[in-house]
This record gives sequence, structure tokens and C-alpha cells, in this order.
Amino acid sequence: MSAIGTNTLTSVTRHYVMPVIMDNVYSSNVLLYRWYKANKKIIQGGTQIEVPQLYRRFAAGGTYRGYEVLQTTPTDPVKNLVFEWKQHYVPWAIDGLTLIQNESPLAIASIVALQSQQAWMEMAENLAAGLFQDASSGDDKDLDGLSGAVGNASVGDGSYGGIARSSNSWHNSQIDAATGTLAFSLLQSWFGNGTVGGQHYSILLSRQEQYNRYIALHTASGSGYTQSVQRSPLGHDEVLAAAGFTNATFNNTPWVVDSHVDDGPNASNSKIYGLNENVWNVVVSPRADFYMEDWQKPVNQDAYVSMLLWAGNVVCQSARLNGALTNVSA
Repeated sequence: MSAIGTNTLTSVTRHYVMPVIMDNVYSSNVLLYRWYKANKKIIQGGTQIEVPQLYRRFAAGGTYRGYEVLQTTPTDPVKNLVFEWKQHYVPWAIDGLTLIQNESPLAIASIVALQSQQAWMEMAENLAAGLFQDASSGDDKDLDGLSGAVGNASVGDGSYGGIARSSNSWHNSQIDAATGTLAFSLLQSWFGNGTVGGQHYSILLSRQEQYNRYIALHTASGSGYTQSVQRSPLGHDEVLAAAGFTNATFNNTPWVVDSHVDDGPNASNSKIYGLNENVWNVVVSPRADFYMEDWQKPVNQDAYVSMLLWAGNVVCQSARLNGALTNVSA
């Protein structure tokens, strides 16, 4: 028989181990880190996740004078995007002999931390990768990530959140699938297309090879780049820098490397995403937000098993305020 019961093991894990590990989880991937800090939204219950989308102006309204009859034509300016709950899990186990060999609470906390830290990191890695998935064309149990959310009917992207892009032009993102060479003029035009009033991209994301191309633009002969036009690429976002993430800037917007960014048409070159983070949320169930289940003892083994659970999805409230350069290869 093991030297410690499931209740004690659960208590030790939650009080000694979880606080330390959770501090490290969120800073392991840049987009997961930012969105869990600023864009997480807790939603309790519901058979699905519904996100209201303002897609047009009112049909009536304007100037009038005196006794003029005013129009009261009703308008429904809202359509709901609909998403399923998505679930992730990571299991881990510890055997009774190990617990006997590490019988004090602190020793048990140490060995559990050593063996279970991978579970938390594995969950973070899975979610970070899921943020860039397209559940409609891949694993439909995974997140409705950027690859499906940031799209345009003109390049064959179908629907997002249950609404077809082809018949709803307001649902299309700013996609450039033609340009193959990175240039300041391309970036500025694309950035401008994603700007509406004071709303614009708040983060740019790519894998390392595209980031390197952007840095190289600043040292290219005759680039014409000046401090008076844009900030130096050596500038940085203070929040990202404080968390250890290196970044450059374009139009004072941080450009960061995330290894999970999906491919363009050429698998050796990633997309370059421009995201307006004001319209994104990581929706999470309070029942399964990196929730560790109680340790359980199988009836036929001297061992203990637990599960780390997560349930939610990533949702975008306005696809048109986001964009991607999908074909840059030089």
C-alpha cells in the first residue's frame, strides 16, 4: 500500500506545485501569454458559444426639420457567430513506490512537480498550437484558430462562425495571397487596409524566417527607411520584453516570432498575421481552465492518475479588422 492517499496527494499538488508551475505556463508562448493576460473571457454554461457581430448600419436615421415624418424602418444589425466548446486534456501518473521513497510533503511536492510540470507545459503547447488551427478543415475538435478565422472568400476561404464569407463581404479579412516579396510599401498598404479609424493591428506574428526578412529590410541598401517615418526595428513592446519575448516594431506595433504560425502556400515560409486584439477572446469554461482533477487510484494498480482539463475556444468578433500576408517567400 502507498504511503500517502489520494486526498493528501491532491492537496500537495494543488498547494505546493500548481502555483509555481502556472506562473511559467502562460509565458511559454507569446500569443497564449498575451491573450490569457488580456483577452480571456470566462463563460459559464451554454450548449455553444455565441458571439454577436455588428455587420451593418441602421436603415433609418439622419436629418429632419419641424413636423417632418420620421422613418421607423426596423433594422437588425446583428448576426451571431456560433462556435462549439472545444476540449483539451493531458493525463499523468505517479506510482506508489515513488511516493513511499519520497514520503514527506515537501519531498512529494518535489517529485510531483518534476513529473507533472510536463503536463502543464504540454497543455500550454497544445493550446498555443490550437490558436493557429482551422477546425473547419483539420481536426474539428481543436480550436477555431487563426488559420480559419483570418480569411477571405477571394482566396477560397468558406465560412467562419457559421457565416459564409462569399455572401457577407463584411466577414472577409485583409488577405494578400499574391505578393511574394516583402517590402515596406507592401506592409504599409496592408496595414492601412486593416485600419478603421483608431482600430488597427495591435500585433504582427510570423515564424523566424519572415521576422528575419523584416529586420533585413532596415539594413538593405537604399531602403529609404528613416526614423521619422516609423520607429526603429530595435524598438520593442515593454510588456513583451518584460516577459522575455524579443520583438521588433512596425508602425509602433510589435512584430513577434511564434513558432506555431501556420504555413503559407510554401511550407518553408509562414504567413504573416496582423491581428487587432481588441476583437479577440479566449473563451474559457470555469470548470476546465487548466483544471487539475483529483488524483484517482486504479483498483488494480499501486499508482495514482490525474487529468489536466481545459474547455473553451478562441473567437474573433470582427474578421475584417485582421489580415494576413500568405505568400511572402523573399
